[in-house]
Amino acid sequence: MWFKNLRLYRLTDDWTLSPEELNDKLAPFCFNPCGSLDPLRYGFEPPLGREGTQYVHASNGYMMICAKKQEKILPSGVIKEQLEEKVAAIREAESRPVGRKERDGLKDEIIFSLLPRAFTKSSLDYAYIALQEKLIVVNSSSAKRAEDLLSKLREALGSLRCMPISPKHLPTQVMTQWLRDSEAPHQFALGEEVELQATKDGRVVRCKKLDLTASEIRSHLDSGMHVSKIALCWKESIHCILDDQLGVKRLKFEDVVSEKANDRNPETKAEQFDADFAIMTLELKNFITALLAAFGGEAEPE
Repeated sequence: MWFKNLRLYRLTDDWTLSPEELNDKLAPFCFNPCGSLDPLRYGFEPPLGREGTQYVHASNGYMMICAKKQEKILPSGVIKEQLEEKVAAIREAESRPVGRKERDGLKDEIIFSLLPRAFTKSSLDYAYIALQEKLIVVNSSSAKRAEDLLSKLREALGSLRCMPISPKHLPTQVMTQWLRDSEAPHQFALGEEVELQATKDGRVVRCKKLDLTASEIRSHLDSGMHVSKIALCWKESIHCILDDQLGVKRLKFEDVVSEKANDRNPETKAEQFDADFAIMTLELKNFITALLAAFGGEAEPE
């Protein structure tokens, strides 16, 4: 349950739903497995999985939700091979070319015939609503996956006004200055990984397990490159990769943080989940506050 990525969204309206009311809103949009001809299904799951029955897990002003995605696996190579066989058969039998529109129709027929026999792949998307901070925090490295979850939530609620967090100062400029100064802001420390990009020619340089104060890094900066991703450590308790969209990836909590949850001596999976959730949200509240402060705070909405 510990988040590995963060996508931050600002609620632009007051949140008025209680956990019970939110649960009732999500229930009609619960996850149902793919039928024989369904290429994809997406719906809400209890965050506790088989251990839970509620679609919202609430603790200390935070509400965790979870969406499940299930999709059929249809290898493109198999579809292409069958399509070429059908096209060749038509050419041979009717002595005519097969146009793009007809090819598309044949492809749809092949997919339709393969769906009932296809394997399925499932994945879970977690997010929590921070009432006091007026934030939605999504555990996703992909902006699209995060937007998929928010779109489903918006569908369930009828309306959801939120927008990606936007800092006052441009992340690429700020992160590049950290590297020039060989120093991250208060509470943060530079890690050993960075991605640099050149605006003019699109060059990309990726450095791993390297002292970011090294002279070769400075040479790249002097040539006009800027930081697009950088490794950071916050208060020796959280490690992550920060990108130029303020997306947090490869989030890792040090043992000293996760052990706080075990100090509560949880006896069941539900108690363990609740303890982990409480500790994680408290730690992330302070981390997100420090992160926004490092970029001059949050930009005023236009």
